[in-house]
Amino acid sequence: MKFLFTLVLVALLSTGCIKQKIHQGNVIDADSIWIIQEGDTRFSIESEMGSPAIVDQNHPERALYIEDFYDEETGEKYTRGVEIIYDTAFRAQSIRRFGFE
Repeated sequence: MKFLFTLVLVALLSTGCIKQKIHQGNVIDADSIWIIQEGDTRFSIESEMGSPAIVDQNHPERALYIEDFYDEETGEKYTRGVEIIYDTAFRAQSIRRFGFE
């Protein structure tokens, strides 16, 4: 019993030493952003990309997929995303991609 307690304690303490990636917002797959095109429905875009990180109640036609992350090698912070403007029929009227250079 004492061995089991020690084993569990060591396992719990060692998990705090693992470096976790800091990631905020959507996890954007670089391949997915090129699949979506103007004219696609909101349903098909959300099926491919997931739910947007930001939906403004004052501008329901605008959806913003955004992610912030740190590069593990350089330690620099990067922001990239996709802004989609829908028309009244919920089809993508314009798609702006940024941070994927």
